[in-house]
Amino acid sequence: MKLAWFHSADRISVCDNREELRQQATGAEEPGVAWWVADRHEPTLSEACGRLEFLHQHGVSPYAFPPTYSQPRLSIERVWLDNVDVLLLISQLNMDLFSRYPEPGALIFSLDSTDIVDGVGALLMAELDGVPVGCGAFRVMDDQPGSAEIKRMYVTLFGRGKKIGPALLAELEREAAAIGVQRFALETGPRQPEALKIYESAGYTVCDPWGHFVGRDLSICMVKTVPAA
Repeated sequence: MKLAWFHSADRISVCDNREELRQQATGAEEPGVAWWVADRHEPTLSEACGRLEFLHQHGVSPYAFPPTYSQPRLSIERVWLDNVDVLLLISQLNMDLFSRYPEPGALIFSLDSTDIVDGVGALLMAELDGVPVGCGAFRVMDDQPGSAEIKRMYVTLFGRGKKIGPALLAELEREAAAIGVQRFALETGPRQPEALKIYESAGYTVCDPWGHFVGRDLSICMVKTVPAA
């Protein structure tokens, strides 16, 4: 992986390693923001602005950090349901949910291959220094044009406390916005205070339940609308 640096005059520089980044950033009038990118990825201005906003909102993290800070390598990439690492993460998510909601019939969740094809949705996995630490997905809502449901959000114990959850959410929203999504909806529950905190800080508010969540006491539905790109 390489390092991208967004700095003065809306410039984006890509550096091969931490030392090169530090040398370029030393003495800069505005520190800007740095983040890890895949070797063949060309960072965009929109992406850079999103990272800078994330840094201002959440503070230093592996997702967005000042160029003179050292942070572990974070990658958030699209994967498919034949990926063994993401399947393990989803299994851990399911076990966590069953431990929090043991009541029969309390949980409704699903993610099919057809939910994450191009133009419909995506499944993302986060790795920190090569270790899988989280996942999340979205799929468009057929009965609500311009809307998508955020699904299967999970961060491992090792990944917690490092802003991986907000980073995954930001990337899911960015991916969905690229196919015209302006409204995001999700379902969580009262026994997931850490998830509620992440969603609220990202601008989600409680809304009326929809579909199979109607009438479920252990479901909290939330929504967020963003301006058109």
